[in-house]
Amino acid sequence: MTSRIAVTQDADFIVRAYATSFGFTVQQTEAYVGKVGLENFYIADHEDTPAAVFALIATGHWFGGRAVPACNIAHVAILPEYRGLGLADAILEDAGAIAARRGALLTTLFASTRPVYRRGGYELAGSEIVYEAETSELYKIKEKYQCRQVTLPAALPTLASIHERQCVVEAGNLQRSTAQWSLLLTWPDPPTSIYVFDEDEDVAYVIIDTSNPECMIIRDWAALSGRAARCILRFLGTFSTVYPRVRWHGSAQDKLVFAMPDKGWRLVHQEEFLMRVLSARDALLARGYNAVTEQVTLEIVKGDQVETLSLSIENGTPYCRTHEAGSPIVKIASEHLATLYSGFRSASFLARAGWINGDRDGVMACDRIFSGPSPWVGEHF
Repeated sequence: MTSRIAVTQDADFIVRAYATSFGFTVQQTEAYVGKVGLENFYIADHEDTPAAVFALIATGHWFGGRAVPACNIAHVAILPEYRGLGLADAILEDAGAIAARRGALLTTLFASTRPVYRRGGYELAGSEIVYEAETSELYKIKEKYQCRQVTLPAALPTLASIHERQCVVEAGNLQRSTAQWSLLLTWPDPPTSIYVFDEDEDVAYVIIDTSNPECMIIRDWAALSGRAARCILRFLGTFSTVYPRVRWHGSAQDKLVFAMPDKGWRLVHQEEFLMRVLSARDALLARGYNAVTEQVTLEIVKGDQVETLSLSIENGTPYCRTHEAGSPIVKIASEHLATLYSGFRSASFLARAGWINGDRDGVMACDRIFSGPSPWVGEHF
């Protein structure tokens, strides 16, 4: 199997593959390809015949206040007659190599079946969580607010700026590319309305989709303070006579849930995204860290190969050096590195699970180095 960049002549094949795998209409596929860009799609040929298609979207994931270059592997579609031939394994290897050539240090995806992707070196690295609340509960919030409705495309720089300010203090969030903003804001249909709240430091925005009369969908939102979160909730409560429920993506420690005055909300969906670290050394140097001063030596095992990296954090700045005597050592399989790197699971948890081997000092040092908020994304890619 070989993977190549899609060309115009592959359009009919992509339509057929996405109709078979995802039930997309011709119009949905054409719109999706148009937003992402045909140059970001790859065709996997089996014996010189197109057998599968996947998208590779350049992005970044925020960790410790820095965005680490990454690629999302999205919408992998293998025609039914080519399934069971091991194409998925080959596609993952090709996608990782292509992403690395494009400058990515991480690849991430949502898996339809996890064993296949775990064989390819992927592991759980963060959450996609969807909450739902009764709008009548939100109307009880007593918070004055000022907001203004904005329109695209003029509003995009404002939205992107607020989004990035929120990402700096979160973990896992995407550094959205133009293609990802385009998908969010226009595919499959544009949102109904966009509102910005910007009173001093209480900055927020909310992007609303009211196409479903039973449930108002928050396509995207950001709140830079607790009061800003309450303002969003109070504003959404004004729709209570029309929409009984409201739904949004959020984090495990969600600001909107935290701001809720009482019961009336529930978690309606949770799924994890998977990550593969393409270059351990470069990825460790690229992310941010909360720890001021720590040192640990990581022995990263891949088959018969062991990569030894001495990671030092000095005043929040990372360095990778040759192992120094006395530095605590922690051993971890390369496929398990992603879940530690993202902070999705602590080193202590992984040690108890048998995924990390090391003395107490080394495990505790990793706990402090990779500490931070629970990683999450607000998109399903």
